[in-house]
Amino acid sequence: MKKFGVVMLSGLLLLSLSVAALAVDIKFAHFYDPMGGGALKENNDWIQETMKGFMEANPDIKVTEEIYQWDQIDTKSIMDFKANIPHDVMLSSPQLMPRHGYVGDYADLGTYVIQWSDEQRQDFAWSPVWMSGIQQGKQIGIPTGTHTRLTAYRRDFFEEAGLDPNKPPTSLDEVVEYAKKLTKDTNSDGEPDQWGLGMFFGPSRATIELYFAPVIWYFGGDLWDANTQKAIFASEAGVKAAQWLYDLVYTHKVTPKYSVTGTYDNVILNDFLEGKTAMAWGFGSYWITKLEQQGFVQGIYPATPEGKAIKADVFVIPDIHQFTNAWLISVHALSQNVDASMKFIEYFLQPERLYTFPDAGLPIRLSLWDKPEFQTPFYKTWLEAAKTGRSMPGTGYYGELADTVSAALQEILANQAPIAETLKKFEDEYNNQYAGE
Repeated sequence: MKKFGVVMLSGLLLLSLSVAALAVDIKFAHFYDPMGGGALKENNDWIQETMKGFMEANPDIKVTEEIYQWDQIDTKSIMDFKANIPHDVMLSSPQLMPRHGYVGDYADLGTYVIQWSDEQRQDFAWSPVWMSGIQQGKQIGIPTGTHTRLTAYRRDFFEEAGLDPNKPPTSLDEVVEYAKKLTKDTNSDGEPDQWGLGMFFGPSRATIELYFAPVIWYFGGDLWDANTQKAIFASEAGVKAAQWLYDLVYTHKVTPKYSVTGTYDNVILNDFLEGKTAMAWGFGSYWITKLEQQGFVQGIYPATPEGKAIKADVFVIPDIHQFTNAWLISVHALSQNVDASMKFIEYFLQPERLYTFPDAGLPIRLSLWDKPEFQTPFYKTWLEAAKTGRSMPGTGYYGELADTVSAALQEILANQAPIAETLKKFEDEYNNQYAGE
């Protein structure tokens, strides 16, 4: 009997050791530092809840977090891949997916996604963000939400100017026409106190993504040619786009000169909330909460079936495609636990989870848009913007392209430099360094 007890004890020990050996540890890299407060803390709380729920449902998988800065996480993945340092699950930027595809630091998740039902895939694939996760034929990222932009406007200012707040502009010409009527110098000092159209042309990616790109697309041009792998923003369409933006400031005088300075948040969001601009082009879905907090809308955030516009509303200009993006979730190419990592991703992407993810912005899963709270005119306009949105060019040097276009527009708008010549100069500088990739 004693011998049997020893054997039994040994068996239990071996069993426990084998179970321990089967346990998997994976790392999840994100940028929601709880010490950052505000939205970062709110998103970190959601991440903690998600990791806890996943581990309770999967006791054989332990998830630990890695926290980086939002603008460094993609670079960290690439640099560590080159240094042979592995990671597992990582949040990733859609604008930098071409660079990841070129470097090869993210694993191909296609063999997992192909096992999803057609309904599951279509729940994601409707969005332009989905395609940004497919590089060189590989599924290296899956979107976690939808961030898009459109034009916000003050309904009360429209009424004061004799404009119907239920009939916003439907073309670029009408945007200018409305903006002229909405620009006011209330204290007669020669400088408008209320600008008709808020735009941002500062030293930021927002300049190319939210202002120059939609207009060059409208005129039939593009920023970069995927076939020649060259920048083409100095085309006839590019000149027309830059001229239209220039005229807003210097010819029509409906957009302030200070649009070339400051930050995107200050010039677009804060000016709009403070009544300095009647229309704000490039207004992001991530600011919907601010409209609710200011009382400009009611029952919109959190979304309710009764949600409605009060002082502020939004519109999409037909044939104007706004930049649409969102954070993607990926698996590092050096991960030794791809199966477990994908299991975590699939838990992360469950509809009921994404619905409560603060940084998802608007829903990425099309089925969520069928909920009653998203059937209001306000959210239907956002869905239209998302569906017609576009991604940035698929160059591995997108960051450099964005900086180049921003610098060109800065020179044109701040120094009134000749448009065609300036665009060509900057286009040549970019192509001399980065053409072909």
